[in-house]
Amino acid sequence: MNSKRKQSLSLILSTVSIGIFILLSLACSRADDTSKHPKQGKNTLTAFVLEAPPADTWSVSQARAQAKPGASIQVSGQIGGTVRPFVEGYAGFVLADPNLEFCSEMGDDHCATPWDACCEDPDKIKSMRITVQFVDSEGRPIEGDLKQSLGIKELDEVIIVGTLAETSTHTNMILNATGLYRF
Repeated sequence: MNSKRKQSLSLILSTVSIGIFILLSLACSRADDTSKHPKQGKNTLTAFVLEAPPADTWSVSQARAQAKPGASIQVSGQIGGTVRPFVEGYAGFVLADPNLEFCSEMGDDHCATPWDACCEDPDKIKSMRITVQFVDSEGRPIEGDLKQSLGIKELDEVIIVGTLAETSTHTNMILNATGLYRF
């Protein structure tokens, strides 16, 4: 198997793995009695929007290298690092380090999904992204559509304020967002 094909297969497998992990973590965190936990909507998500950019932010790479589970951090990056960075049905996305070279920065229009950084090494991509999820006061992921509610999209530059989930590992970091600033 040639190198490009191995890289493509590796990228697809890592994207599928992230998706499965997110879906499983969301499914496991939902209570059986949903009447106690009403669906969250647009109004709840706008409460996360910050009016001014926080100071002293880390890049995704810095956060991955230095932050420990339970730490409160502020991370700047771009929405992307995978073909489908937004979590379907829930307020969450993949935040990629701005030092990744996205296909849209290469000067031609050769890629339908430039936010996935598919021209980068798949291992580099994996090491330069964090999963962001917006959670309620009990730590449960909020249902919603960030694209529709907040008007954010792939490749948008944002700063996320939040706490690194206790379940985070070096290879799979999850940031529970308490605020979002969009440039």
